[in-house]
Amino acid sequence: MPGFIRRVLFYAAVGLVAPAVHAGDDPAADAPPAVDARYTLATRSVPEYVARDARGVAVWSAVQSFYRTRDYALAWVAAGRVSPQGVAVARLAAGAEADGLDGAGYLLAGTGPRVVAAAFNGAPASEADAVWDVQLTYTFLKYAADLAGRFDPKSAGPFWLTRPQPLDVAPWLEQALRSGRVVEAFEALSPDHAGYAGLKDALARYRAIERAGGWPELPPRLTLRRGSRSPHLATLRTRLAAEGDLPASSTAGLAGVYDPGLVEAVKRFERRHGLAADGALDAATVAALNVPVGDRIRQIELNLERWRWLPRDLGRRYVVVNVPSFELGGWEGGRRALAMRVVTGKPDSPTMVFSDDMTTVVFRPYWNVPSTIAADEIIPAVLRDPAYLHRNNLELVRGTQVVGRAALLRGDVQIRQRPGTRNALGLVKFVFPNPFNVYLHDTPADALFARPGRAFSHGCIRVEKPFELARWVLSGFPQWTPAAIRTAMQSGRERQLALPEPIPVYITYQTVTAGPDGVSFWPDVYGHDRAQMPLLPRPSAPPWPGPSIAGELGRPAEAGPAPLN
Repeated sequence: MPGFIRRVLFYAAVGLVAPAVHAGDDPAADAPPAVDARYTLATRSVPEYVARDARGVAVWSAVQSFYRTRDYALAWVAAGRVSPQGVAVARLAAGAEADGLDGAGYLLAGTGPRVVAAAFNGAPASEADAVWDVQLTYTFLKYAADLAGRFDPKSAGPFWLTRPQPLDVAPWLEQALRSGRVVEAFEALSPDHAGYAGLKDALARYRAIERAGGWPELPPRLTLRRGSRSPHLATLRTRLAAEGDLPASSTAGLAGVYDPGLVEAVKRFERRHGLAADGALDAATVAALNVPVGDRIRQIELNLERWRWLPRDLGRRYVVVNVPSFELGGWEGGRRALAMRVVTGKPDSPTMVFSDDMTTVVFRPYWNVPSTIAADEIIPAVLRDPAYLHRNNLELVRGTQVVGRAALLRGDVQIRQRPGTRNALGLVKFVFPNPFNVYLHDTPADALFARPGRAFSHGCIRVEKPFELARWVLSGFPQWTPAAIRTAMQSGRERQLALPEPIPVYITYQTVTAGPDGVSFWPDVYGHDRAQMPLLPRPSAPPWPGPSIAGELGRPAEAGPAPLN
């Protein structure tokens, strides 16, 4: 049976063809039905271009839902031509590798006569429009889903609560089409933040280094001090020049001597990798130098993914704490207005990765000792030393009453530390209510901020510049002048101040950052990189022979796609 007749019978069977009329009664009676996606979706098996995994199946299901909602009307193709919107979105998808995505996932199947004939199973040539349309929709929905995050980080461990923002791609795309702003909708899926843009630039740069052959490897046991001589110095110079820590014009240097210029280049490298910047080449520095460029590229791709797990709108004013770099930034109007060092949780008591809203500033806070710290550290010390409570400005509280040491044996008391300069929370804390009892706070242990690695707390976050943070947080309060803030920090009782506008706080885990000072690779303090890297999709070969989406549609919109016959 000819394909066209079979198609007409199909439409008649599902009630999409009007009842028969006498020839001549209706000029359109002999016209073929308008091309839509119903026949293509109902008569073909799952196409070869659909990934055979849970994510691919979910996107294909979204494709079917998308067409059902629009009564199977085509979205992109008419008379063998792709709409300008379709071409524009295709060009965006063609640049997906710049975002660290798998570019092979957004290819189009070949469209030569043999492929078309096999795909249509005898359907009329006009059915090519529907095949193209469905394939474009799958590609675009897969691209949108990937931009929203490709895996749930919590599946790699319990200490990560930030997760991809859910995106119901089928209704999202239909709404974008109705608004006529499809390209803008796709562009809005990528994080609009300087940190994300910086990582994209870094990815392009390190891929270029890889294409050029990467960098050389140094002997793992190599150690050097200023003035040392070694036959490996030429290799060290080449290695440092590859990332720009040593100017290319300085690669010659003093033959065989670890000279001052080379020492300064090593210091720059050490600072960018969270190491002690002493310029001494030791095992830790050599290990960082020997990480292959391919591994650095994967690390950048993982950190681009982590940006996509954050809300697309971070807020007008917000705080970002990055655990691997031990840094806090206050952001306002898209610019960083504040920066300082922080101390975060130890590897055995890691700071959770999550976000919440800062609602309260507490001056001269009490420290209510967490039960785990009380049981593991303080109660044993009190039982050994009766003077321990007094010496550390601690008291026992039952309800609202301060009680004596004897009450400790009953086990229904709270241990807390009185306000003051020796208080573990310092003179001010910043509360963003969360189930982990994590907050930002001052500390009397200032010496820890001088260390390159600062994972020393029980999970809370100690800030280097509490006064500056308080000034920035309270900048909308005219009465809270610098003098008023200092007075509240240095005298009086505990005082809680509710913020009229909550400030979002994002605890992040970016092991690669990029900014004006270059690209930095930070230690994987809690092993999140190691746990999540296997979940990050690797670049794949296309599952069918076909040109890239850019190759098929990267032409003037009015020209349409390659011929289908």
